[in-house]
Amino acid sequence: MTDFVMRRWNLAHYPGDQAPPHRHDRSDEGFVVLRGRLEVLVGAERRILRQGDHVTIPAGTTHTFATVDSEGADVIAVMTPEVDQLVTALHAAATDEERAAVWERYNSALAPADR
Repeated sequence: MTDFVMRRWNLAHYPGDQAPPHRHDRSDEGFVVLRGRLEVLVGAERRILRQGDHVTIPAGTTHTFATVDSEGADVIAVMTPEVDQLVTALHAAATDEERAAVWERYNSALAPADR
């Protein structure tokens, strides 16, 4: 049995993606939209989730998310403890070098930039 963490994220509107496109090598992740709309990138596909919609992102899949409306969105994020620790550590990192080390420490990586 795999442990998981559920967090309620009250996402304010933000221009663009809330996080850079990335992957978690050993962890699945999921989102359930409680209020508003959320644009989610899963692999190469972007889709809009509305209230009540959900998505599961398999380990190793590039993903990110963005608020769509000026009101933002409320989301339940379901993740492994490793991803929860990654999110906390990324928010505490002060430099690009620290953030790069955090991604590696938690078995995750930024997606390669488009060329």
